[in-house]
Amino acid sequence: MKPVSKLVFVYTLNQSLHWFIIGLILPVSSLFMLEKGLNLQQIGLIFAVSSAAVLLLELPTGGLSDSLGRKRVYLISLLFMLGAVLLVMLSWNIATLMIGYVLFGTARALSSGSIDAWFVDEFNRLEPDGDLSSKLAKANIFIPLAMGVSALAGGALPDVLGWLTTDFGAGIYSINFIVMALMILVQYVLTSRLVIEQVHASRTASALDGFRRLPLLVSDAVQYGFKQLAVLLLLITSLAWGFAFSGLETYWQPQVKSMLGPDSATWQFGLLTAGYFISASAGGLLFTPLSKLLRVPASTLLFGLRSALGVLFLVLAAQHGVAGFTAFYFILFMSNGMASAPDTAMFNRQLNESNRSTMQSLNSLFLQLGGLLGSFIHGYIAQYVSISAAWCVAGVVLIASAFLYLFVREDAKNPIRAAG
Repeated sequence: MKPVSKLVFVYTLNQSLHWFIIGLILPVSSLFMLEKGLNLQQIGLIFAVSSAAVLLLELPTGGLSDSLGRKRVYLISLLFMLGAVLLVMLSWNIATLMIGYVLFGTARALSSGSIDAWFVDEFNRLEPDGDLSSKLAKANIFIPLAMGVSALAGGALPDVLGWLTTDFGAGIYSINFIVMALMILVQYVLTSRLVIEQVHASRTASALDGFRRLPLLVSDAVQYGFKQLAVLLLLITSLAWGFAFSGLETYWQPQVKSMLGPDSATWQFGLLTAGYFISASAGGLLFTPLSKLLRVPASTLLFGLRSALGVLFLVLAAQHGVAGFTAFYFILFMSNGMASAPDTAMFNRQLNESNRSTMQSLNSLFLQLGGLLGSFIHGYIAQYVSISAAWCVAGVVLIASAFLYLFVREDAKNPIRAAG
């Protein structure tokens, strides 16, 4: 196997397995807490605390990845995730459950951008003028597909194997956390063996030295992000994406439930959940032939895809039947899947290897800040106007953000290609 092909394989396997692990508890996390005796307000509080932990730790943990090494920090994130799974599963009150979800947030912040930065660094080393977009598009075929399969598996596990945990006095949803813990151990071993990171002089320092360098590294990265116009524009597009999709991800279930009526079955929501991951995978599959067919600069392609996303939000808001909603819902996520690879490649082309993880964490921070802003604004609009009105606002924001891509200049020395 060629070195680049092996690199793409290892990256795809690592990220597919990572998101498969996360997906195992997505269908049952709230049900697990209800089974523990929590009410809806308490559940919302726990998720909010977890999100706050991610927001606070995104930049510091990204800096650690740049100073200590991407692989080392990702392996640490797996240990935090394992601790979170065990604590949540064994939790006996809301305090222990909350601590467990803070550990989940810490694990997410530590893993954010670490393996992605490793992949981009290694790819640039092997093929300095290579086509990063097409390689990311290949990975993006399998990663959302893994999440779709995981969502289906996570929904089926309590019904199929839940009896194993009830025999020991636990609830049926504990089986999801047990399987998740086992998969984390597998991921740890595979990452240790398969991910090979080049040793950089800046990352041979001890953990203590890495922490000492952290404030300066984070400060320099933030200044870089705000001084470089292209980077700042792309950070704003991430904020707009987070703003828009927070409204869709939060309110699609009550919107569909209102269409189906009170007798709707849970499996229908499971199919829609798996369907949007599979649609995103199809988008990754379609990206390369689409970009070869159009043969336009990446900035133009992203302008078109982001505009199409905004229009699809408006179309989705106008749907009143499940069939129409499902069709456009899947098309929307397929379009989003097509835009993912060129957007990631464009952002990475603006970065230096020394600050790549920190900058990706900054990008993730902007995305989550957009989501936090969206949760307040969409919630107000949905409550006092309608969910459809909230989605219309989201669509307009996406269309407006599409124009920012046209102002991102593509360096002639290091062009951003849509496809090879």
